[in-house]
Amino acid sequence: METLTAATAAPAAQRAKTAALPWYCYAVVLGATSIVVGILWDISWHQTIGRDTFWTPAHMAIYLGGVLGGLSCGWLVLRTTFFGSAEERAGSVRCWGFRGPLGAWVVIWGSFAMLISAPFDNWWHKAYGLDVQIISPPHSVLAAGMYGVALGAMLLVLRHQNITHKEPPPGRGMLACVAGVLIALVATMVIEYSFPNHQHTGRF
Repeated sequence: METLTAATAAPAAQRAKTAALPWYCYAVVLGATSIVVGILWDISWHQTIGRDTFWTPAHMAIYLGGVLGGLSCGWLVLRTTFFGSAEERAGSVRCWGFRGPLGAWVVIWGSFAMLISAPFDNWWHKAYGLDVQIISPPHSVLAAGMYGVALGAMLLVLRHQNITHKEPPPGRGMLACVAGVLIALVATMVIEYSFPNHQHTGRF
């Protein structure tokens, strides 16, 4: 009986270890969550306090999420390129000589877009004044970057689910969380077109 128990316990422990999500999935999902919290916080900040310095807590939460995701996926790309196994390299996407999962590249692209939007937005305000709408060229670049981080996080979790072949798949809660983040981000960008006075227009 003891031998049978030990024999069944070892595979169970191995399955649990394999099914566990890697740390970078948690980091990228946390970054995406920080972004959506910062966006909602920033809108409230502008409505109650007005246009303030760039270094507000809400802005820091937004860009912290982008930096966290970008650095985590940058590490993943470097590890896959230089220290990845043959299987990991075969299942990766090559870009500029580097290799990494598709989700990592999407997150990195999104992080760069977010960081580029910051000086663009600051110049836009100096040149044209304060925004009267959510959708503006720099905000559109920022939104595209935020979508990239959230979508890349979903791809990374889905990739791990496909690799493990476990039932139920690991990270279902995280996948639902980041899907909600993506929906919230899209809804925030178009919310000003959904107000009651716009609901009888062709754009709505």
